[in-house]
Amino acid sequence: MMDHNADKYEAVQRYPILKGYLSHFREVSKNNEIPGMLSFFYLLGQVCLPFVRIPIGGSNIDPRVSVFWIQDTRTGKSVAFEIVQRVARDIGIDAVDYSTGTDAALVGSFVQEDPSEPPVQRPGVLSGRKCLNFDEGSILLKPNQHSEGTVLFLQTALNSAGTGRNILTKHLRDGTIKIKSEVSLWITTFPPKGIREHVLDKGIFQRVLLYWRDWTIEMKREVAHELAASVHRRTKHSVSYSEIIKFFDELQINLRRRVCDLAGITILQWEEADDDTQEEWSMDIIDEMFTIDESYVPALVSAIDEYYHLVEQMDPHKQGVCASFIMGLQNYTNVIAHHFAMIEGTWVVRGDHIDMAKEILYDLYHNLIHWLEAEVKVGMGVKEAKSMEVGWKKGYFACERVDFDDNRGEGWIRKTELYASYGKNQNLSSNNSINKRYNDFGAKMFEETSHKVKKYVRLRKEHLKGGLPNE
Repeated sequence: MMDHNADKYEAVQRYPILKGYLSHFREVSKNNEIPGMLSFFYLLGQVCLPFVRIPIGGSNIDPRVSVFWIQDTRTGKSVAFEIVQRVARDIGIDAVDYSTGTDAALVGSFVQEDPSEPPVQRPGVLSGRKCLNFDEGSILLKPNQHSEGTVLFLQTALNSAGTGRNILTKHLRDGTIKIKSEVSLWITTFPPKGIREHVLDKGIFQRVLLYWRDWTIEMKREVAHELAASVHRRTKHSVSYSEIIKFFDELQINLRRRVCDLAGITILQWEEADDDTQEEWSMDIIDEMFTIDESYVPALVSAIDEYYHLVEQMDPHKQGVCASFIMGLQNYTNVIAHHFAMIEGTWVVRGDHIDMAKEILYDLYHNLIHWLEAEVKVGMGVKEAKSMEVGWKKGYFACERVDFDDNRGEGWIRKTELYASYGKNQNLSSNNSINKRYNDFGAKMFEETSHKVKKYVRLRKEHLKGGLPNE
């Protein structure tokens, strides 16, 4: 299980600004240190978005970080965005809330402001550069027509800036809405029931850092006690709030100066240019903005191998959906490593930056896998698997045992009799259906042998324990 204490990470210990920011976050949202740390990267990604693109092969990724936080209600998720929103606005970044609404609210619409004039386009909340708090994340985990459309728009919004794939288009009666989205998403929800694999397969979940945590009654009690003790008390922070704002402001200045110097333009030219022109300048110097040293690629390859090692240890039924997250993790490893370089004020990204990013992301991924294995129905769900096990056990115990005259031991039954018995108690008459269920699940429960051309099976020892389970 994941240790949810952020202080253990090398990056938190190395960078006073990150540790100081966490101190302020903790004061607002108790016992939520990992989302607090992620919110720092969430803000930093928006700060450097106009200036930074990370080249990968013939394409690029941008420095944004988006977060999907799944946790019980009344455990600090809502108040957490309050400090994020405050910081964002104090450094000149728009930060807005979105609950539920129509596609028009997300993408935009045409509005008749003057009857004598044609309708004008009104952009939705996904347009432009901003921090967007999406506090109804549960709708993204429920397969219905509305959620499917919302997922698609959010997924497109998170496609990398500079690639042209982050353009949202919607055709309406009065014309076509076309907007460029550069939002960072902060999505929260309570743990919904009935999460299905085809929802998690949607690309948006591979574009966010997904954090799940189960809060116990004892944890809630501890937080309540901590809040009680904080009445009329203020935390003394090692880094003041004004110093946090100063850090982000100075970072924006340094990044802008770097782009202008490399592109051969003045700061005034940058400030007077439109977004598309600034995008062109940032893309023109993409290979020069940062460099990597010789330790970078070996460290990245090692991180990727560690991510895959986690998948290799999983139930085969769930390996596929979990492995689909690794490319997103790889991108985020690159992104956060560049974040660390920016915190240091260096334009050289090193292997130790990768190592610090991997340390955090490995834990997030391990935590995600634990959640998927426990809660998400991928291939065979927990309850379905238990029901299937009961069915095959009932079929087995209803059959007559066969004693061989050799050293194969006891407990063998005819495989054809097992099929017949299982089919009877499951109301299955098709041998093909029974055989498929056996190959998909039953086979791992039984040993097999042959005798005089006939096939025999018996329950493995681990499945004999406890006898026949109750349904």
